Amino acid sequence: MSLLRRLPPILRALLAQALAFAVLVALARLGLRLTPLVWVLLQAVLAVFLSRWLDLGPRWVLMQAALPFLVRALWGAPIPAWIYLLLFLGLVLVFGGGLLSRVPLYHASGDAWEKLEALLPDQPGLRFVDLGCGFGGPVAHLAKARPDGVFVGVEASPFTWLVAWLRCLPHRNVHIRMGSLWRTDLAGFDVAYAFLSPVPMPALWAKVRREMKPGSRFISHSFEVPGETPHRVIPVKGREGARLLVWDL
Repeated sequence: MSLLRRLPPILRALLAQALAFAVLVALARLGLRLTPLVWVLLQAVLAVFLSRWLDLGPRWVLMQAALPFLVRALWGAPIPAWIYLLLFLGLVLVFGGGLLSRVPLYHASGDAWEKLEALLPDQPGLRFVDLGCGFGGPVAHLAKARPDGVFVGVEASPFTWLVAWLRCLPHRNVHIRMGSLWRTDLAGFDVAYAFLSPVPMPALWAKVRREMKPGSRFISHSFEVPGETPHRVIPVKGREGARLLVWDL
């Protein structure tokens, strides 16, 4: 059960809907006969219950309750096929990189940005990389706070990269790169930061140990490295259990 609750929220939401639908299929096979509206209502109730069981937050629960009614309303509606294609392309542009790397789009709080600032080394010319920088909030904040440093953001999703690039244009000490974090050489960085998911953490830790020099620092937002005890754990505001896990190499 604890493993299920560590899945990204979007996967837990899909799992809740799938389990609810499986229950309805089983009830139908047992001979239960209900009106379409009651079936939809039952799907929504079960999805909400399972979402709470999987520890999804209030916003997710609300979306889970609304989704079956939205699907029912659109069922058979004369919607042009290109609308679905446009929606699909939009999802790929925003979340495409995360789908390939199994890393959802997370947002760190402003409190996390400020506590990251306190974890930067004092030496001028420090080099910091955000692996999966999203919309670029942390690197923009840190670049403004530390104009003597160089800050790099790496993002795989095209639209998200574009937003981060535009956001960081005023900061001459920021470089936003579009590409895979796995192809980013960490050897030249003093601090590497990542807010990913539980899935890539073992491989990322191996990459950090292999490439980063002694005396550098690795910081993971919220997600642990299995079997590795961080040197510091710093609670931050945001999602439940949000914290900065710090390893000094």
